[in-house]
Amino acid sequence: MKHAEDYQVVLSDEGVPVFVLPYTRVRPENPILLYDGGRHATLFRNDHDVLLIDYIPAKAAEAMNKCGRLIVLEHNKAGDDVLRDYQVLIKKVKNNPLTDGLPK
Repeated sequence: MKHAEDYQVVLSDEGVPVFVLPYTRVRPENPILLYDGGRHATLFRNDHDVLLIDYIPAKAAEAMNKCGRLIVLEHNKAGDDVLRDYQVLIKKVKNNPLTDGLPK
């Protein structure tokens, strides 16, 4: 599992969370985010690429608890161009074993 050390999250005009992440060559296939309602989540871009997203801001967490999907934008190294965008299903779980034990 990789760790999202450099990401941003904003809310769209419709209140949908938009995560801005560095570009990866791995193509998303049925991406899903496991989310237990706390400050951490696990993004599965596909079956073999998993990304831990730590310390989600409170407003984004609130929106994620209301939404069924979020948007991911992947940017180039300079951060001035979006190379890929896709929707991610938010799968709400009672406990996320991949984030249990992380500081709340």
